[in-house]
Amino acid sequence: MRIEGEELVSWFSTSAARMRSGFLRCYWYDGVYPEGAPLRHRQRTELDRLEACPGIQLRLGHLQAVPFEHKEQLKAAARAAGVDYSQLMRHFRLETRYTQKGVDTLMVLDMLRFVQQGMTKKIILVAGDRDLAEAVREVQNMGATVLLAYPQGAPVAGELASLADERIAWSAEVLGRLITRRDDRIAELIVKVLNETNLLTDGTPPLEL
Repeated sequence: MRIEGEELVSWFSTSAARMRSGFLRCYWYDGVYPEGAPLRHRQRTELDRLEACPGIQLRLGHLQAVPFEHKEQLKAAARAAGVDYSQLMRHFRLETRYTQKGVDTLMVLDMLRFVQQGMTKKIILVAGDRDLAEAVREVQNMGATVLLAYPQGAPVAGELASLADERIAWSAEVLGRLITRRDDRIAELIVKVLNETNLLTDGTPPLEL
């Protein structure tokens, strides 16, 4: 999903105002693919685009390749099926899997630091990982309020959800705004209005973007 940075900042700013709080900035946490990984260039391009957006600051960990741990089970399955393992592997492509390293740690440290230093007393957290529950509990003990936001239907740890002072599930409409540029939406709306007007007046064929 390609998030539009300006739209994300706008949502956070509006939400902060609703919470009667000033908007500091949006911190984007992610793990970066290692050098040579097929998706590194595309990811880096997207991260650079977000970093160039006023109001967003990147906080990056890294992605670490996870070794394939089911070789023995695969060999056993091949034997049970009467298939030569070496022949099987010629037609079996193992895709490298990655796991994030250091990302949750950055989030926890930043939340604690911002509240301890008095930078904020209200945090909007977009996450669903149970590992962040203890950090939420700790900043709440320091007097902070945590609003948890997440896409509707996304898996969110029950402990994290129950700890949040407020929860917001992003609807499909909200997600739609976050992944499209405002100028594109305005242009689409203008064309729609013009088409409806033309059809009502003289039956002119609809315009296209």
